[in-house]
Amino acid sequence: MNKLLIFIICLGFIYLIGPVTSYFSQDDFFHLRVVSQKNISDIPSFFLGKQQEYGFFRPLSRETYNLIMYKIFDLNPFPYHLMNLLVIIINGLLVFHISKKITGINIVGLLASFLYLTSSVRNVELYYLSSIQTLFATTFLILATLGYLNKRYLLSLILFFLALLCHEIAIVFPGIIFLIEMTNSKKILKLSPFFLVVLIYLLFTSFTSLPNQQVYQLSINPKSILNTFGWYTLWSFGLPEMLVDFVGPGFKINENFISWFPLYSKIVFPLFLFISISFFSFVLILKKKILTRSFLLTSSFFIISISPFLFFPQKKFVYYLDLASVWFAIFLSIILFKICQKSNLRAWVVLIVMALSIVYKETSDINKITYWAAKRSKSAEYLVTDLKNKFPNPPKGAVFYIKDDPDYPFISKEWGSSSKQAFYILSGSDAFKLIYKDSSIKAYYQANDPEFKESEVKFIPYTAKFPY
Repeated sequence: MNKLLIFIICLGFIYLIGPVTSYFSQDDFFHLRVVSQKNISDIPSFFLGKQQEYGFFRPLSRETYNLIMYKIFDLNPFPYHLMNLLVIIINGLLVFHISKKITGINIVGLLASFLYLTSSVRNVELYYLSSIQTLFATTFLILATLGYLNKRYLLSLILFFLALLCHEIAIVFPGIIFLIEMTNSKKILKLSPFFLVVLIYLLFTSFTSLPNQQVYQLSINPKSILNTFGWYTLWSFGLPEMLVDFVGPGFKINENFISWFPLYSKIVFPLFLFISISFFSFVLILKKKILTRSFLLTSSFFIISISPFLFFPQKKFVYYLDLASVWFAIFLSIILFKICQKSNLRAWVVLIVMALSIVYKETSDINKITYWAAKRSKSAEYLVTDLKNKFPNPPKGAVFYIKDDPDYPFISKEWGSSSKQAFYILSGSDAFKLIYKDSSIKAYYQANDPEFKESEVKFIPYTAKFPY
């Protein structure tokens, strides 16, 4: 059994290795710029309150992690992506152990580990480096759950606290252990330290004061919540994040998606239909065997894990699914195991697993050409290389003015011109400050500053062109 687990881990590593060669983009430049002028001696200050430039309190997985990585590896993107991959592999191992602990069945753990590692959610987490925050939180939360189930409550509490220092998604943990103890009123009192930690965390970090941005507008509309839940479920089954831009009311798919991605549509949509109908049918047929305590727990854990994001319909992203995808992989594996116990249905299990694997793989492939972090990393690498070649040693405090490429094709008003895309890709002035090691450098963009007074300042002009 251990050999089979090692095989699955090695297979997962090989399957996921591709995005590790990606470059930085967008948020990566921002996070590294924030810590670029900091020293190791500044680390304690990260834990004393929210940093001025951040809306959330994530000192362990963001400021501390980025500072250490930046001091060691500077602007070499490979180690950053490799670290994301290594944490994913570690989480894949932990999925096996938590599955085995909850169900007591090795094969469920192996299946869950395989489904977690091959999920197209992992592909997104490798392209988007900031996913390390939710990845670390997931690591600590799985360990905290294992600690709690093994009655090592103090260790579980410490691990839960570390998870909170990585990402606010960790506030769901008391809900998870409450479900574990729900039928035992005597043990519920043991949960009070966990809820107390959440209360202190909320008060200390002023979590209730969300950033004043449109995407953080809270919605308690049941229809909106249900719609957001539906998208997180579809993404868990392997459908791509960008599909949300092609689906209208009633989940009607825009014909452009089918015309632009015909092969993907012909392969994935029928397979997804087969997978969803199969799972739904077998749950109905074998409900007495499938609806066990472990199934009900893990499916409830899935809902709890995505619940904080359901109230923000304008800010829903695949990488928020990391913790939820752990429980998703486990309860799917429980269903598959129960089906497999019927000898005449084992062929169905093989077909379902193969279908899931194909959907995950096809979505991972389409992410290479459509996912914003994948596309923008290529553009960022091109722009940074071009800038350093054309302007190897700009004067200290230089001002760059990024102009539009007149040959850049019109895509949509929201997409904007080439300088607008460059603004997002390079995170304003952040990339310039990093590549030239000069915090006084400024960058203005024609799309954002159309009235930039070229005659009043000595600037370096640069036209934003892309390799596509």
